[in-house]
Amino acid sequence: MRLFPVTLRSLARTLAAATLLSAAAAPVWAQKIVYGFSASTAFANAFVAANEGIFKKHGLDVEMKLVPNSATTPAALMAGSLQIATPTAPNTMQAVEQGLDLVVLAGGGYYTKGMEDVAIMVQPNSPIKTAKDFEGKRVSTPGLNAFLHVLFRKWMAENGGDYKKVTFTENAFAQSVDVLRNGQVDGILAVQPFLARALETNAGRVVAYYIAALEGEVQSGWHVANRKWADANPKQVAAFRAAIEEASALAAKDPAVVRKANLVYIPFPAEVQAKFPDPKFRPVITPDVVQNWNKIMMDQDMLKKPIDPAKLIYK
Repeated sequence: MRLFPVTLRSLARTLAAATLLSAAAAPVWAQKIVYGFSASTAFANAFVAANEGIFKKHGLDVEMKLVPNSATTPAALMAGSLQIATPTAPNTMQAVEQGLDLVVLAGGGYYTKGMEDVAIMVQPNSPIKTAKDFEGKRVSTPGLNAFLHVLFRKWMAENGGDYKKVTFTENAFAQSVDVLRNGQVDGILAVQPFLARALETNAGRVVAYYIAALEGEVQSGWHVANRKWADANPKQVAAFRAAIEEASALAAKDPAVVRKANLVYIPFPAEVQAKFPDPKFRPVITPDVVQNWNKIMMDQDMLKKPIDPAKLIYK
């Protein structure tokens, strides 16, 4: 009888087809990428890539992991507990100067003149009106020597103030409005939604949208890896870059995908996130971006010498 051998052949074909389909559906690379991110729209092109299935489309298995303090991510990258992360530019470049072999794979958000979602705030009845007025005062920042702190010092220097005469204290975003209201500090570096909260509750007033007042563009976010991991996984690096570029293009075309992704990865309700401005993304980091940060940091004595863009930007 021929029925039994034909059935076996059919079964073999079916199993082969199922195997091929299963392989096609699985990630191209089995190794998972643990992506450590801060809850900031500066990294929302990665949120879009995850939420819209773009990472999977490019064969990547990416685990999104919220990290409370981005300053801890350089060490986590070197230890291998994270494969890609979002340390700020100052954190990254100081870590590289200290000997950590980190590389920038792709870019996130950037600021241009007029983007008013970051402010220096004071109490409503405060006499402070100018950069110079902050001399001798206490200002709260969410991270010492991090993005917001460094750019506030730049704004002060460019507007007649001496930031070396300011006492900076570190407080989490969620605590900043309370420490201002209670008079523990004279000013806070505020971002949305805390900025809006302070205005709505009359806890503070804006002295300046200080990043918006700076000339030129400033990269606010980038995606960083350990060079050893990147060298060992070139196809994953290429796929990650392609996914970030595709997500950035989609975000520019349809900002609604950014708002949808933010709701998944940023722990604030929709009514709060409605106050977030639409971010702008620069997915490809060029040497001028690094040189701009070199100048900012050298001016503030944060680096002994400029970081070589050719070394920092992964090829």
